[in-house]
Amino acid sequence: MSVLQSRVIQSLDGLSEDNLQFLLDMIQRFMKPANEPKITGSAIRKIGSLEGQDLIDPDYDIDECNDEIAEMFGVQDR
Repeated sequence: MSVLQSRVIQSLDGLSEDNLQFLLDMIQRFMKPANEPKITGSAIRKIGSLEGQDLIDPDYDIDECNDEIAEMFGVQDR
């Protein structure tokens, strides 16, 4: 076991069952083992990647709402 692995295990000592369960859930969701095969090419899309998708009507003028958006966020003309 590496020194880093030992430090991680020591940091878990004393945590509640809820905290341990939370950490385990996060590890399973977001951490991938180093030896897991990686998929390359177009098979993977980053979360939030909307490139190439038509999400706004081509006739919609997005700048039409600038004044309303500025008012919502308290931005004043300079």
